[in-house]
Amino acid sequence: MLRNRLDGLVSLHGIWVSILATTGFYAYALGTQVSGWMKLAPGFNRNLYFLAVFIGMLLAARVYLGWADRLARLGWMDAIYVAAQQTARLALVLFGMAFVIKDTNVSRIFLGSYLALVGVGLVFANRYLPRVIAKLVFKSHSIPTIIVGTPAATPGFEAWLAEQAKIGVDVLGCVTKRSEPAANGVRFLGYVGALERVLDQHPASQIVLPLFYLDAADTKHVMAVAREAGCRVRLVENFGEGIEHPFAIERTDSGLGVISDDNEPLENPVNRSIKRVFDILVALPVVLFVLPPLTLLVALMQKLQSPGPVFYRQIRYGEGRKTFLIFKFRTMHVSAQGADQEKVQAKQGDARVFAFGRLMRKTSLDEIPQFLNVLFGAMSVAGPRPHLVQHDDEFARLVADYRMRHFVKPGITGLAQCNGYRGEITNVGLLLKRVQNDIVYVRSWTPILDILIVLRTARQVLFPPKSAY
Repeated sequence: MLRNRLDGLVSLHGIWVSILATTGFYAYALGTQVSGWMKLAPGFNRNLYFLAVFIGMLLAARVYLGWADRLARLGWMDAIYVAAQQTARLALVLFGMAFVIKDTNVSRIFLGSYLALVGVGLVFANRYLPRVIAKLVFKSHSIPTIIVGTPAATPGFEAWLAEQAKIGVDVLGCVTKRSEPAANGVRFLGYVGALERVLDQHPASQIVLPLFYLDAADTKHVMAVAREAGCRVRLVENFGEGIEHPFAIERTDSGLGVISDDNEPLENPVNRSIKRVFDILVALPVVLFVLPPLTLLVALMQKLQSPGPVFYRQIRYGEGRKTFLIFKFRTMHVSAQGADQEKVQAKQGDARVFAFGRLMRKTSLDEIPQFLNVLFGAMSVAGPRPHLVQHDDEFARLVADYRMRHFVKPGITGLAQCNGYRGEITNVGLLLKRVQNDIVYVRSWTPILDILIVLRTARQVLFPPKSAY
C-alpha cells in the first residue's frame, strides 16, 4: 500500500515537472521572439524542439526511480543533484537532435539559456513540489495508524514514521506491552491485550508492528484482532539486506524495511484519479439524462401501486468504514420499511415488494439513484457492494478478511455481482464467494477491469440472471 502511494507520488511529480518544463520552453521561445532581446532565425522550428523537450523530460523522469522513498522531503543538496541529472538528460536530447538533423537555424545561446533557467526551476520544483502534491493528494485520504510498541525502541522507527507522515500516515498513538515504559512523543492508547477495545475507541485502518517486538501468542492476537477490525498489518524489520523473507519488503532510507503481502493498486493516487475520472464520465450522463425521466416513471408507478416516497435512503459503510447515506428507488411497501424489517433480506416472491418494484429489482433499475452517490464521492461505479450496517457487522464475524472490502469505495456493481453472486445470501459459502471476489478486486484493480464490470453489468440489466429478485 505504501509503495503504491510512493510510486503514485513519483508519477504525479514527473507529470507536473514535464508540464512545467515544456510549457516553460514554449513561453520562453515566444517571449524572446516578442520582446526581441534574442533574435531567433526565421526557420527555427519551435514545435520540433518543444517535442524534444517533452521527450527529454520523459527520459529525465527515470532519475526519480531511486528517490521514491524520500522525494517528499528532499533537502537542497539532493534537489540540486536530481535537477542536475535531469538538466543533463534534457540537454543531451536537445543538442543531440540539433546535431542529428544538422539544424543551422537553432540558436545554441537560446537552448543554453533555456537549460539554465529550467535547471534552476527544477531545483525548486524538486524541493517543494512533491510536498505540495503529497499534501493535496493524501490530506483527504489519510491512513489512521496505531503503532505497537514505542518508536524509540526500534532504531530508525521514528525517522520512518516521519517519512510516512508525508504520504498520509496519521499516527493515532501506540499500544505497548505492560512491561514497556510510556512512549515519549506518541500518545499512549493502551496495552496490547486490550487492542480490541483500543480499536473500538480509535478506529484505525493500519497497525504497524515491529517484527519481533511481541512473542508468538501476542503477535497472533494482534493479527486476529486486526483482521476482525479490517486493519492492514505492517510488519517492520531492520535487520539489513542479508535476511530473506517470504514477503515483499519496502526498503526505506531510514534503514527499515516494511513487510507486506498486500497489493492495493488504488492506493496509488494516479490510479485513484483515473478511477475517479471514469466514475464521473459514467455517472454524469446517467444523472443528467437517465435519472430524471426514470424518476418520473417510478413516481407514477409507485403512486398507482404503492404510494409513498420515491426514494429510499439508508446508512451504509463506505471506504474506511465511514458511513454514508445510500440512495435507491423504493421497491417495497412503506409498511414494510420499519427498523426490524430492514434487516430481513429480500427473498424470491417477497410480499413486501410491490409489482413494479419487483421489476426494478430484477433489472437493477432501483440502483440508478446511486449514481448520485458516485458524483458525491461516497461510491464508485464498480467496487464491492455495500451491505446493511447490521449485516456488515454480522458478516465480518463469519468470514475472515471480510473488512478488506472497505479498503476501497463501495460500488453500484462489482466483480462478485458480475460472477453471479448477487441477491439473497442464504449460507456462509455464498458470502465467502462474494468476499473472495471483492478481495480479488481490491488487490487486482485495473481500469480495464472496471470497464469489463460495467459492460457485464449492462448485459445483466438486459438479461437478468435467476438470482436477481
